[in-house]
Amino acid sequence: MALKTLSVWDLDKIIRSVGAERVDEKASSKLGEILEDEASTIIGKARVYARHAGRSFVTREDIVLAAQHSHS
Repeated sequence: MALKTLSVWDLDKIIRSVGAERVDEKASSKLGEILEDEASTIIGKARVYARHAGRSFVTREDIVLAAQHSHS
C-alpha cells in the first residue's frame, strides 16, 4: 500500500501515549508498517462487504465489521 500517512513522529507519539518513555525510530517505523498492513486487510474486507450489500462505497459499518473479523 505504501501510503505513509503517519509520520515516524506521529507513531512515536502513539507509542509514548501508552507509557513508553523512549522509543527507537525503528520501532516507530515497524509499527507504521504493521498498521498499514492491518489497514489494507481491513479495507479489503470492507470493500467486499460493501459490494455484497450492492454498494460502490464503504461505510463506517463495513469498516467496523471488517475490523472485528480481521483476525478470523
